[in-house]
Amino acid sequence: MKNYSKTILIFIIILGLNTPCFANPLSKIMSIFQRDLIVDVLYKNHRNLIPGSDVYLAVDPKDQKILIGRVKKVSLVASQMSKVEISVDQKYKEKIYDTTKFVLMSNIFSQHSNAYIVAVSPLETPDKTRLKSGSSVKGITFVEYEIAIAREALKKVMNRIQKQNNDIMSQLEEYLDTVNTEEFREKIDALINQISQFSIEQKETFKQEVLPAIENMFDSVIKQLEEQKDMEESKDLKKRLQEIENMVDV
Repeated sequence: MKNYSKTILIFIIILGLNTPCFANPLSKIMSIFQRDLIVDVLYKNHRNLIPGSDVYLAVDPKDQKILIGRVKKVSLVASQMSKVEISVDQKYKEKIYDTTKFVLMSNIFSQHSNAYIVAVSPLETPDKTRLKSGSSVKGITFVEYEIAIAREALKKVMNRIQKQNNDIMSQLEEYLDTVNTEEFREKIDALINQISQFSIEQKETFKQEVLPAIENMFDSVIKQLEEQKDMEESKDLKKRLQEIENMVDV
């Protein structure tokens, strides 16, 4: 029996090394023995995720979700990040790309739901690279996801007025790169400082073309903070938004 197993293993290795005309035949054969996609997702805080927590797939965290896997293990790594090992069922692993966002939906402020992860994947396109088993990726919170989405919407607005006012574009470039919540607060302060140096014409352009998108961004983040009962942070953001509105009210 042992000799028979060795013969199969040798055959697989030889096939993989000597069949260049086929697309990685060895990996296809080995995939039979590894059914699930295993990925390590790093978070600053795992927010009550535990082994067995659900992993879903969706185009948007708030839309309909498909259960695709489970959390296998939660541990702390040297960088003080939480490493969450997840397992995605084989039939869904081809829908997970290197651009997939692993959004942590926390239950820290809710007694009626469990913490879970939503793998947010874009629509399938030929140029997407599928995530390989054993990969390590950085996860984000739902608030960070909302900030990133609002940032993209704001970029579109800024692109539309780029020819009208290049000065505003250059001064907001750093602000638009914000992704996480800590940087978001820092960039708000930087934005307020930048607006204080605007000319009357720049402030008017900002008020008409940019402010509505920024208000939408703030409203989205504030809503999530209030749902999480983080009223102090919500109040602070409202204060900053009011300051921006006052500054461009010319």
